[in-house]
Amino acid sequence: MRLPLSFVNTTPLRADRVIVLTPKMGGADGISEMTRQWVHVLQPKAGRDFGSLHVWSLDDERLPASTPSTTFRTASGNRSRFVSFGFLDGFASAPNTVVIAMHLQLLPVALPLVWRGARLIPVLMGIEAWTPLPSLVTMAIQRSWKVAAISNHTVTRFRTANPLLVDMPITVCRPGLPLLPQPAADARTDDFALIVGRMCSRERYKGHDALIDVWPLVREVVPGARLVIAGDGDDTARLRGKAGAGIEFTGRVDEAKLAGLYRDAAFFVMPSTDEGFGLVYLEAMRASTPCIAARGAAEEIITDGRDGLIVDAENRDALVAAIVRLFLDRQGRQQMGTAAAQRVEREFGPIAVERRICTVLELGDA
Repeated sequence: MRLPLSFVNTTPLRADRVIVLTPKMGGADGISEMTRQWVHVLQPKAGRDFGSLHVWSLDDERLPASTPSTTFRTASGNRSRFVSFGFLDGFASAPNTVVIAMHLQLLPVALPLVWRGARLIPVLMGIEAWTPLPSLVTMAIQRSWKVAAISNHTVTRFRTANPLLVDMPITVCRPGLPLLPQPAADARTDDFALIVGRMCSRERYKGHDALIDVWPLVREVVPGARLVIAGDGDDTARLRGKAGAGIEFTGRVDEAKLAGLYRDAAFFVMPSTDEGFGLVYLEAMRASTPCIAARGAAEEIITDGRDGLIVDAENRDALVAAIVRLFLDRQGRQQMGTAAAQRVEREFGPIAVERRICTVLELGDA
């Protein structure tokens, strides 16, 4: 039996106040980046009749300097304090308040505001939306004004895991390109493949193991092939222990160094099986670097054979063939890189992102 969706509010938006609930806004993770992009769009803007902007953060200690017109409240990692924000604020009437939740587990904090008339917009990000939801979170989603998701892939996984919500309308609002420093226009070295991502024991789906396992096969065909692994995490020591010749670990790098790695790599490869979207692909593509990715959300970013390659993550031979192809076909990867940069600018630049967010909020054209 499916639960009714009669609590969904479908009347037009009017907002005197917007509250963004987020685990963190200042981190290097995808949720922080998505929060920054939404907050940037929601900043006061000439010609837009929109109310005050507030960020309630679970873990941040301070508001990023780039958001001066935002009122900031942090729980400094204290979950009980964070929950209290909604209850204390919820005593006031809130019919002209919009609450945007950047993680499903934060939705109960919004319920006191929703009961007082606020409009709720949960944003479905990734694996936290791909499992059956607790009853309180389900209740909050049923009472949402809108539900947004960062990819069609996430929508499909969410509906599969939560059949009681299968009829809930969901608007896909893809993120945009994270801002990185523009590296100096030095000549590309083009002699290594790159993967960037956390190496955490809970996130082994990203594909580090698969790449390390196939690298000896790659070097049988391309003897000098190098794999550069950027990032850190609690699984780093294990991965270092199994890595062989031609594999280098940089550890965590700053933004300038990362931008240079994207620029210099022959291609980016991350055969992740469980990405909700994949911001790192956009970062690579912006640098005119083609990507190899697994089927799933990456197919909404990369067009196979045009601006990168899509492979079956379970097919080791296909992964090896794709890596070898991009190492050996310099002209082909340059053409893909050019197409990748053009696509990112067209579909994932700031204007496109603002237009998507404004569509969700029914604010008209950006």
